[in-house]
Amino acid sequence: MADISVLNVGGSAKNIKDTSARNSANAVTTAEEYDRQHNINAYAGRSLASVFANEIGDTDIYTWLRNRARNANFAGLRIGDYIDVPVSEGANVPAQTVRYRIGAIDQYYQCDDTAKGHHIVMVPKAPVSVTGDKASNTSYLQWRETNDNNGTAEEKHPYLCSKLHDWEINDFLPALPSTLQSAILAQRVLLEERYSSSGKLTEASGWSWADLGKIWSPSEMEVYGCPVWGSKGYSVGFDSQFPIFTDTASRIVGGRVAWWLRSVVGGSSSGACGVSSSYGNANGTAPTYDWVRPLPCFLLG
Repeated sequence: MADISVLNVGGSAKNIKDTSARNSANAVTTAEEYDRQHNINAYAGRSLASVFANEIGDTDIYTWLRNRARNANFAGLRIGDYIDVPVSEGANVPAQTVRYRIGAIDQYYQCDDTAKGHHIVMVPKAPVSVTGDKASNTSYLQWRETNDNNGTAEEKHPYLCSKLHDWEINDFLPALPSTLQSAILAQRVLLEERYSSSGKLTEASGWSWADLGKIWSPSEMEVYGCPVWGSKGYSVGFDSQFPIFTDTASRIVGGRVAWWLRSVVGGSSSGACGVSSSYGNANGTAPTYDWVRPLPCFLLG
């Protein structure tokens, strides 16, 4: 299409091109197309390293995105946009590249008992492989080595004494680039307690503020937006659903591999919650089930 910007009227050149209006119209068209793709679950995401290459410059992408979050500068960022994170080989972590997508923005801003700052939730596009002594079936991970979903006298939060969280903090976190580790904001939530000195419980005994650390698994509420197999009340009273998981199809990730959640099953003293990536449905299974992988998330901020 011809781009006519000047007309000659009576021998005088008249500028008729309204650059500002054209740029505004193009921006609206782009936004509408993004909304259309998002609404039909067709948005594939964009590489932030490519889209913002000029802005990032010589700064590493993790620090750049962390600074964007801290300053509440979310302009141009979309749910589903991604960064590719190289993970180093460790005793229980194979070398791999994990694609991390923006899963939510300021999901818990000013929340928790210490008033969390601005942040971006980063969620893997696929469950992560495990190796070494902690792996089962070569590349999977048990939630716990015994069929027990209760806490202990020393640690009443079941998730914080799970094999899953031990791997996240002691194996996966150290395998991340040091610049990324420095950019991660530790997560703090109201976390379900399940413990009694008189015997095993099948429901929560309460909740309390707890630090999940820099790497953590999402809860059932953060994925499904409601309790499914997890108990109501204490297990879901703080969390909210991430925008990246608002439809069932979004939960089928990484070659249809099942993945763990940090929630435990209500009405049971032994079950842990997960996501069946074969079908997208919520799942409650034995913590020792050994065909499930972790989905380690983090906050930048």
